[in-house]
Amino acid sequence: MASYRKLAVLVTNSVEETETAGIALGAILARGDVVLLQGEHGAGMTAFSRGVARGLGVTDRVTSPTFVLVRSYHGTIDLVHADLYRIQEGSYFDLEMLELVPGDAVTLIEWGDRAAGFYEALCPLVVEFLPGPKTDTRVINFEGDDQTWARRLSEAGLRSVELD
Repeated sequence: MASYRKLAVLVTNSVEETETAGIALGAILARGDVVLLQGEHGAGMTAFSRGVARGLGVTDRVTSPTFVLVRSYHGTIDLVHADLYRIQEGSYFDLEMLELVPGDAVTLIEWGDRAAGFYEALCPLVVEFLPGPKTDTRVINFEGDDQTWARRLSEAGLRSVELD
């Protein structure tokens, strides 16, 4: 995977705050953007994805596509939401990875670290979810190699915070 630099760090203290962070990101995403989410089970990726969808104007109920692999939603900007948890590296699915990125939608991929090599040329935003110092706390790292992402995250109010 390319060397990404940390652009922002956000701490959320509840599922609702994690979803709100997703709304803020969704509001600044543009057609063709690729966002790779990574973290452990229960880290907040699906809650964040629900927020991103809301920020994109999606009104449908958003659920994890773990068993169907990919779900599409229509909004102000369409969303392609994929979950690669059940995909093994080197599988036949690898051949179709780039087809997940339509130029007229935002592509959001949970467990995106499993296919990061396919998306490096698209300058994705990488969002990493880590457990925080308290039970419901999440530390969300935003990483990228494109200066444009730093500017856009700042515009969305997603700036680094100090951890206690």
